[in-house]
Amino acid sequence: MKPIEIIVMVGAILVVLLVIGTYIYKRYKGLPTGECAYCHSKKKVNKMVNSVRKELDEEKCHCNSQ
Repeated sequence: MKPIEIIVMVGAILVVLLVIGTYIYKRYKGLPTGECAYCHSKKKVNKMVNSVRKELDEEKCHCNSQ
């Protein structure tokens, strides 16, 4: 085998192990996986956006006071 073939095989194996390892980690920690992960992260982002909007609405603009 040529060295490039070995490097490609090792890289492919590492990618597969990374994906499987991430899945196992999420299952062990009780984090959502698959379709649920998308909805979970979207809810989190929406919650953060709403809190920032609330803070900006409460903040008074001082640029016109001079």
